[in-house]
Amino acid sequence: KQWYQRRVRGCAMFVIYLSLCLIGSSGFHLTPPRTEEPKNHSTAVDFLRTTNKTIDALLKGELLNTKCLGCEVFVEVLQVLVQQNVSKTEIVSLIRDACIYLHIEDKRVCSFIVQEFREEFITVAAKLLLHPEWLCYAAIGPECGEPADLFPMWNITIPGDKPTRQPLVRPKEGYPTLRVVQLSDVHVDLQYTYKGVKDCGEPLCCREGRGQHESDQAGYWGSLRAECDIPLRTYQNALKFIAEEIKPDLVIWTGDIPAHDVWNQSRSEQQHHIGLTAQLMREYLPRTRVYPALGNHESSPVDSFPPPGLTSKALSNDWLNLYVQKIWSLWLPPEALPTVGYAGYYAVQHSEELRIVSLNTMYCDALNFWLYLDNTDPGGQLQWLVQELTWAEKAGIKVIILGHIPTGRIDCLKSFSWNFYRIVDRFESTIVGQFMGHTHLDHFMMQYSEEADHHPTSYQFVSPSLTTFADLRPSIRVYTFDGLYSGSTYRPLKHETYLFDMDRANSKNETVWELEYDTESAYNLTWLVPDEMEALVTRLEGDRSFFNKTYYNYMYHTNGNTCDDDCYQYELCQLRTGRSHDPTICPAMSLEERRKRELKNKMC
Repeated sequence: KQWYQRRVRGCAMFVIYLSLCLIGSSGFHLTPPRTEEPKNHSTAVDFLRTTNKTIDALLKGELLNTKCLGCEVFVEVLQVLVQQNVSKTEIVSLIRDACIYLHIEDKRVCSFIVQEFREEFITVAAKLLLHPEWLCYAAIGPECGEPADLFPMWNITIPGDKPTRQPLVRPKEGYPTLRVVQLSDVHVDLQYTYKGVKDCGEPLCCREGRGQHESDQAGYWGSLRAECDIPLRTYQNALKFIAEEIKPDLVIWTGDIPAHDVWNQSRSEQQHHIGLTAQLMREYLPRTRVYPALGNHESSPVDSFPPPGLTSKALSNDWLNLYVQKIWSLWLPPEALPTVGYAGYYAVQHSEELRIVSLNTMYCDALNFWLYLDNTDPGGQLQWLVQELTWAEKAGIKVIILGHIPTGRIDCLKSFSWNFYRIVDRFESTIVGQFMGHTHLDHFMMQYSEEADHHPTSYQFVSPSLTTFADLRPSIRVYTFDGLYSGSTYRPLKHETYLFDMDRANSKNETVWELEYDTESAYNLTWLVPDEMEALVTRLEGDRSFFNKTYYNYMYHTNGNTCDDDCYQYELCQLRTGRSHDPTICPAMSLEERRKRELKNKMC
């Protein structure tokens, strides 16, 4: 029921955003422009309130088979308001009031969120024929419509002549290694307030006021069992631990820097978060190469990443791309920066035989509504990736790929995901690792060949988050790679996950990062190549007690969740789901059920 209430609230909020499209868009009129004075909107309000019993039932989880219908009712009601010739100002006010009246969010959040998303949705809607099923697919998922209805499939050109697959030779002991840190989803909250209210009734807490009881007060270093991000000092403590204890050769930073207050952000605030955290990274790790990737929270509004040339300069993402181009020049050479300023992706040579590619995976984000206008290889990124990998293959160079959103998740658009899957299959001998974030959890997603044997080609490691949001211990991922020497495989050999002891830090002011597990000791893995990871999945499928241990790591030792049979089936399914919207991967579990469970775990 808790999951369902969040989804209904999310759907309602989404429709509120989109109602702005219907009013004020010069390219979209349901009725001719009027010249008379605005009509009294009491009739519209009454009509809205006639749906209240249905809404209440939805929020109580009593109509579990009608969530799509409930969403479509919201859309239809808002269209009726437009048809009644209510003025633009009145409708915006009414939308805000409806948000409050329906208990979607509190007054403050409702007021700010309308303004935050207004320009994006008005612009998109001006060029779209809106349909309730389309909008509710985006808000809820495949059960409300087929993805193909919104986003037709497209294909990029991939060269043939795939090299014959050669067996990998395990590195010998004593050969050089690389220590690589992955930081993901740091979500630093610059408004975090010590002893602030943990349960504030808003989507992000621990910011204002003072908790009446100690149990409802935000801790000094952060707060578990609450929807809170981390204070700046906890981020700094993580950097101090990395610098003094891990001493990495390089850092991969896979996005999501600002806090989760998505209803009250601005471009300048996002830039401030990005710039401040980057400068601190440089301060604590002055001689370490850092390779960043954009996250969906870097933009304002959240998830708003218009591809180049799709909209006016004022609404484009130049403000973000050009800013990170400047900030990332702390670590990237000049030749890597032009594509950053263009569309937020880049490639850089780390060593003679190793190249890093950072992708803008918001070009597959189903909540990036600019893609409703055109999602065919946004920014030419995937065709560029093919060119990069073709060049690397010919030069005998290995490639590590970074991104934010795992391409196997259902909220990654099908065309992007399937094209990327084809690219990985074609260049499996060149790609030696993929590293993502976004989910805040600790897992991986396998990818397989489209050849007859369906052998594993690669996989994506998904790093746990540094933020506590929601009820998670801050985490740092550390990899050991086959190192820089002639003939190196450059493959990861093992990884370790370190957790911050939040309770100890808050009660004793002692900051300790403890090793949660490493893949060698926990899973008896000494080489993290696709065949070995596939063997791990097979073992998890056949050994429930071993799976339970892995699930304990996955949930960070915090909330004591157990995994029932449906959960077990879903988690095993997720490990094999490197391609989104593919019903053949787990035929026993529908896309709808997988979507529901994915959203239940979504904290990004």
